Amino acid sequence: MMLELRTDPDRQALPIPHFPTRMQAVVWRNWGLVPIKRLASALGASEKQIKEVASGLGLEVSATGNEEIWLKRGYITIIRANWHLLPFGQLLELLGWTEAQLVFTLKEDDFLWIKLGSFKPWTEPVRYRPLTAEEQERTRQIRETVAGLPDLQRAGTESGTGTASGSGTSSGTGSAPGAMFEKPFAFLDYGRKPDMRHRAQLRGPSPGEVRLDIPWTIEAPDGTSILDSALERFAERHERIWGTKWIVQKPFARIMSGETSQPVMRIEIAADASLRSEDHEVIVGTDLITIRGAAETGIMRGLQWIAGQTGQGKVPYLMAGTYARTTKFDLRIIYSYSAVYGDPLLTPESDPYPEDLLERLSEAGVNGIWLQSVLYNFVPLDGLPEGMSADWEKRIAGLRLLAARAAKYSIGVFLYCNEPRSMPVAFFADKPDWQGHTEDGSATMCTSHPGVQALLRDGISRLFREAPELAGLFTITMSENWTHCYSRAVNGVTNCPRCALRRPGEVAAEVNGIIAEGAFRVKPEARILCWTWGWAPSWGWTEKEIESAIEKLPDNVIVMATSEEAIPTNVAGVRGQVADYSMSVVGPGDKSLRSWQAAQARGLRTAAKVQFNNTWECSAVPFLPVFQLIEEHLDRLSESGVTSLMLSWTLGGYPSLNLALAADYYWESGSLAKPSIRQRMEDRFGSAAGRAIADASAALSGAFRQFPFDLAVLYFAPQNFGPANLLHLDPTGFEATMIGNPYDDLKSWRGIYPAARFAGQFKKLASGWKKGLRMLQAAEKKLSPGSERAFEELTTAASAAYLHFYSAFLQIAFVRTRDKYVAARSPSVRLKACRRLIDIAREEAGNARQLYDLVGRDSRIGFEASNHYYYTAQDLREKTLNCRHVIEELHRIERQIAAP
Repeated sequence: MMLELRTDPDRQALPIPHFPTRMQAVVWRNWGLVPIKRLASALGASEKQIKEVASGLGLEVSATGNEEIWLKRGYITIIRANWHLLPFGQLLELLGWTEAQLVFTLKEDDFLWIKLGSFKPWTEPVRYRPLTAEEQERTRQIRETVAGLPDLQRAGTESGTGTASGSGTSSGTGSAPGAMFEKPFAFLDYGRKPDMRHRAQLRGPSPGEVRLDIPWTIEAPDGTSILDSALERFAERHERIWGTKWIVQKPFARIMSGETSQPVMRIEIAADASLRSEDHEVIVGTDLITIRGAAETGIMRGLQWIAGQTGQGKVPYLMAGTYARTTKFDLRIIYSYSAVYGDPLLTPESDPYPEDLLERLSEAGVNGIWLQSVLYNFVPLDGLPEGMSADWEKRIAGLRLLAARAAKYSIGVFLYCNEPRSMPVAFFADKPDWQGHTEDGSATMCTSHPGVQALLRDGISRLFREAPELAGLFTITMSENWTHCYSRAVNGVTNCPRCALRRPGEVAAEVNGIIAEGAFRVKPEARILCWTWGWAPSWGWTEKEIESAIEKLPDNVIVMATSEEAIPTNVAGVRGQVADYSMSVVGPGDKSLRSWQAAQARGLRTAAKVQFNNTWECSAVPFLPVFQLIEEHLDRLSESGVTSLMLSWTLGGYPSLNLALAADYYWESGSLAKPSIRQRMEDRFGSAAGRAIADASAALSGAFRQFPFDLAVLYFAPQNFGPANLLHLDPTGFEATMIGNPYDDLKSWRGIYPAARFAGQFKKLASGWKKGLRMLQAAEKKLSPGSERAFEELTTAASAAYLHFYSAFLQIAFVRTRDKYVAARSPSVRLKACRRLIDIAREEAGNARQLYDLVGRDSRIGFEASNHYYYTAQDLREKTLNCRHVIEELHRIERQIAAP
């Protein structure tokens, strides 16, 4: 058996006392995720028997039927759900995978093996058997509990609406009457929903405004797919929203005064070396609108600006005048909200960037998208076994197809390059001089060796020859996977005899240079972003080392730094610093500014890696509505000289209101001032509601600054799983894993913070967020017609974030109180702790029910691309069973303590 699939019999899986049998737990957690037939086979049962088990637990057959998409896009959720339930053999049967497939996924799917704890808990095989009388009675109690929760699947399929099941508890996040049920992954079809047609104009045109709700003729020259597609989308959408058909007339024909009864939009493209491709000018007159640009991309951006102006104000009018917009941040790259991380180009049905997502990202100002890559998966490399590059032609074909589709929206495709990958020591048997730093049975291919350099350089060149449409690469040369000999060398100490004589910065700069050289000799205009991620003291880097490495980088690369990296923090009186992934701490920091200044001093362009939608501070919602923090960050970046933005890691790619607000900063508009947050909210939601929403966002932004930032908190604390994380009366002994399973490991959760301050800070965060949420909800009665859908999206995200933050506080309180109970000797202290635990468990059950309602209304809640769904509706129902069991046990203990 392969190394990764070995288990340790001394590390027993978690008990699941809220189910009578583990067999029932397997059926519960996989119901609706895995086909009944496959579940029956794995458990050694008939389909009829499995259905009887499910029925006994109160599960509905209507919850099934979505298994195919779960197996393709939610397999990480399935693996995580069964990690403590089934041995590898039964898990493979549920997935329908080979052992090799699972090994690949554990290694390459964003470090899934590490996220799961780098070991598999021991569990005996689980088989079907009839229940005993006692188990039947406990099962009946579960069925009664489940009956008290709405069946979202049945509510959606029978009536078309969810139930108004909000409990009116402290957060006020209950479902609104008539809320529609959404199945998991329904967000994949969001872009296919047509824009709402405005039923009536909110007002007539003001003096100086030009009407666009009458027929116009668009005069355009012949163009490529960029121009043709942009014109088609603009005209079709305008007709759909405003009910007026615009005719596109080609080729360009000069319109003589008086020869047409319709006003004209004229498209003019003239090469101009002083302009960037996205720069454009829009001249609005009564009967003539002219859009000018040096390239078709600029015309597309002009059309999008016009559509955005009318869409925000919900009136089909533009004020006459001249609007010149020049590009300030000329590269804005983002990751797909819904891509399968590991190997998405191999199967067309796993399309990481469907057409509607590309369109929505383009409208949000994005002009670059990225994918994870392993070089030998895309092209064969000299010196590597041929089998390592199996199906490389299919991946290249998928990459080229994606690049061609994205080009219609002027979006370039970038690959994440973390190369060259390490190999098992056995690989070096016939090439021992290639072997570099060696550790745990693997070794790097030493990039100080000419043969390895040639392998990498030629491989990158071939990649660009095979996929000439590829826009570029961004590199990580420290941390992440083992690549060169210093890439994961703690404190900058390597056991490679060649590289030990060199500095980490020298080696990292050389690797970046080799990659850039390989790209530029095939495609000189390729954009190569050299990310300074991991250029940190823990890996042996000093400020001098960073400056030296930047000095050694090749010409024409872009130096990218994480904007908020190394910013000092002082939360709850505890000093720390940001590593990355922060929206609560606003960048850029001094370290990034120094890196950019060093690059700019030698003539290199610079880029900022940012997060504008969400971070691991709370990644289970598509965006956090903290508009003021985003505005503050962009204001600072505008003064830094940075010209490119990487807008997300694997999380944060949803085309949200946050990204729409950020897009205002991507262009300079001359005398046209950037709208304030209040103005943008008023345009979108109406004057009264907009003011209230802007004030609510300010309150949410203020609350979010209270987040107890530390990298350990981001990775290990339960705020990403929220109410789905189970309560444990007995300490589990398991250590929290990196965004995989928080367990009850308060020591890992709190990082640098003392337990009491950590709890107090999450309480302060949740309390402040709750205040902002109530302000937001109060704006609902003031909404302008047509803004209801966008408002619900906003409040759902804010409500779910609140439940995650408040649940994190309660879980911290539960573990602290439980530990006090365990340590206490006084009956009165134990009794007090017992009753406090009961109160916490009841509140957690309420949080789970409220989040359950939100999950039924919005399929994005709980989803993140590299982790799939953190939880399912079924998991939240399980949390109520877990809380019920905990409360029952505590009541039993309470009676024992109170007994004379």
